[in-house]
Amino acid sequence: MIIQNWINNAYIGGIALLLLAISGCKSTSPVSSSDLSEIYQRSDEFLEPDFKVYHFSHDSTAIFFRFNSKNLLFVPTPGKTELKAKVKISYELFQDYESNKLIDSASTIIEIMGDGETEQVVSGKFHLALKRGKNYLVRLYGTDLNRNQSTNGVFALSKSDSTGRNEFLVRDLTTGHAIFRDFVSKEDHLTITYAGTKPTAVIYGKYYDRTFPVAPPPFAAFTPKPFNYEPDSTFVIPLDDSNTFDFHSEKTGFYHFTVSKDDRNGLSLFHFKDGYPTINSVDELISATRFITSKKEYHKIADAADQKAALDAFWLSTTKDPERARELIKTYFNRVQNANLYFSSYKEGWKTDRGIIYMVFGPPNTVYQSEKSESWIYGEEDNYLSVTFNFSKVNNPFTNNDFILQRSPSYKTQWYRAVDAWRQGRVSTLDY
Repeated sequence: MIIQNWINNAYIGGIALLLLAISGCKSTSPVSSSDLSEIYQRSDEFLEPDFKVYHFSHDSTAIFFRFNSKNLLFVPTPGKTELKAKVKISYELFQDYESNKLIDSASTIIEIMGDGETEQVVSGKFHLALKRGKNYLVRLYGTDLNRNQSTNGVFALSKSDSTGRNEFLVRDLTTGHAIFRDFVSKEDHLTITYAGTKPTAVIYGKYYDRTFPVAPPPFAAFTPKPFNYEPDSTFVIPLDDSNTFDFHSEKTGFYHFTVSKDDRNGLSLFHFKDGYPTINSVDELISATRFITSKKEYHKIADAADQKAALDAFWLSTTKDPERARELIKTYFNRVQNANLYFSSYKEGWKTDRGIIYMVFGPPNTVYQSEKSESWIYGEEDNYLSVTFNFSKVNNPFTNNDFILQRSPSYKTQWYRAVDAWRQGRVSTLDY
């Protein structure tokens, strides 16, 4: 059995844990043939756990989890005044996306007592005894048992390199809790531990002060510019006796930490604008509407003396009903925020290829992933009216979340149809 032990780091009260472990090489469907569309479906009624993978040692990997009780269904418990929610966190371990052999699996059931209104944050981790030199794939599930509703995520676990991003444990300096995101703000004060096996007394830091353009529409011919790997500045950070150093970012841009001076494998942290992943400034709100405005409209809003009023006037023009306009704005910018949560890489999620498709068309109906690609299907699979977007994974030393769309002129009709829907006051989807 690969699972070693479960360490509950929950920082609330009223939690009971039951650990169930299953091991052995069972046959199941390959992950590559499974519909993973749940990973891009956010809802106020969905359990949305965060997961993060860190390699602690030569033969130990930790998978951290965290979730908020606000989206859980609390139900009455006989004989008690408090309400109870039940969550199951589980994992399945495979060799890779194409393997149908289940190496190992385990789950834990967490019972949370409360009033159903007060937000409670639950966090924890479990350890897998995974030796270096191999790669694995783990599929993680979070299930609200009272709703019988589940969300999942898939992570590639590479233990063939002792200097990669998962060899660095990033925690909040004050609380000691693991950080689940790759983007930071100036309010974040972090402590970072290098757990790899390569001996080092210092960490080499590289800072990049770069801005990146928004991805073009899916039908546009596009050749990305080569990335200039020359950093804007470099620095050397001494490690303490526990191979740890503190980090705080005041400047926007991104930071890359490596064990060797010329190594490209390492940890990257991205500092976008304040408030990220939400967008609050008027210039960001205007930028995010560029796909549903004409060039003339976009410049009129951007050049207006009162940009906020000009932006509001555009949305009101899509529907003469102010209430309906507010609903459109809420839906559109929720998609922008979700795109930032899902697709952030070296640039903001909404600027990426997957981000612009998600913003304009909405969440895909079906998602397939493999080691080097991701496919989104809108509409019923195999229906001739359905639309499929194929993305190829980019070998990017700064992030494993960089995908580029296989563009085609055939997308032009669907794109403008979706844009017209927004401009006519309707939420755009491709759900045929």
